[in-house]
Amino acid sequence: MLKHGKQLRMVDHAMFLQKAAADFQLRFVACFEEDICAGKSWEYATTCNAVSRQAGGQAGIEACERIAACMSRLDSALIKEVGLRALSFFASSFGRHSRAAECRNATIRIAECCCDESGALQELNSQSLASLVNGFSKWPEEAASRQATIAIAGEVLRRADRRARLSEFAPRRLANLVNGFSKWSKEAVSRKAIVAIAGEVLRRGDRLSHFNQQAAIGSLILISRTWRTW
Repeated sequence: MLKHGKQLRMVDHAMFLQKAAADFQLRFVACFEEDICAGKSWEYATTCNAVSRQAGGQAGIEACERIAACMSRLDSALIKEVGLRALSFFASSFGRHSRAAECRNATIRIAECCCDESGALQELNSQSLASLVNGFSKWPEEAASRQATIAIAGEVLRRADRRARLSEFAPRRLANLVNGFSKWSKEAVSRKAIVAIAGEVLRRGDRLSHFNQQAAIGSLILISRTWRTW
């Protein structure tokens, strides 16, 4: 009964997301630039993040691609209005559909903005940094993705030198960062950031819960694979 109820909830959730995606595309996407100017970028980012997942279905993919097409056309002033925190959600969303040219172009645009606004990376939390790297890593051949990820690796190193080190990063975020940085393992700053993350994982040791231990082990496996290529 419990399993059946869970399956029904999953179906209901998928139906809700697909309906929301269709409604979002029909009613709001055309107003994207206007709403960005009105300070509503966060609402778009969180909606795109939700409907772009697998449960969003084809409607979610289409909505994500349309938003991506809008994003890629934003000029420098307007994309700054979106804000890096919201852009991190968009990058993560677009990265789920890496075969779509619209999503690639939009993520490149976000990466360019991160390079231009690299000083603002200090204001982002661990989730936003990991989401940006996760999105950029889907297109490692793009120069903007590499440059933006290098900037984020530098920010991770800066935080690693603090007294609190990288304690703000959940194990899953650390794993995302390692996976992303490993796409540019020939870059010295990427390697240094990976080493800093390895030190953080080992420092936490047995203080991790079982779930977090699994994520930490995953991080170390990724790190060991990366080391073999150095």
